[in-house]
Amino acid sequence: MNTKENTTQLLAQLNQFTRRVHQEDEVFLFDVHLCDNEIDRDGERFSLEALEELKTLFVGRTGIFDHNPKGENQTARIFATELVQEPERRTAAGEPYTYLKGNAYMVRTDANRDLIREIDGGIKKEVSISCTAASAPAPSAVRTAGKAPVSIRRG
Repeated sequence: MNTKENTTQLLAQLNQFTRRVHQEDEVFLFDVHLCDNEIDRDGERFSLEALEELKTLFVGRTGIFDHNPKGENQTARIFATELVQEPERRTAAGEPYTYLKGNAYMVRTDANRDLIREIDGGIKKEVSISCTAASAPAPSAVRTAGKAPVSIRRG
């Protein structure tokens, strides 16, 4: 739940990425579930150490549509991240389920009014991140997100 104090703190964080100070009514704040330590469809998972590294790498990144970085596809910006652990939930590997949450914002415009309504309504809620393998995956592979290597593991 966003309290006034929490909202003020979030606005201060996001305004580090803007050319001028934006007020609460000018921006739409929302959270995104970026990645986690659960085994994915390729049989890989992020280690807790990798999630910790990714936490800093995602701050300041732009959200785009369809993995296409063209200007008109740039929609939101991640301005803060945190690791969230759900200790009552276990992954297939037996670890406490942990995910990387991103705090994102969009400047409210007439052009994105419908998108904001769809996000608020739970219609648009999926995100996809992209990581590039530094080498062929191995049981304890190293992959890169941006420029910094992070470790992932086979399920």
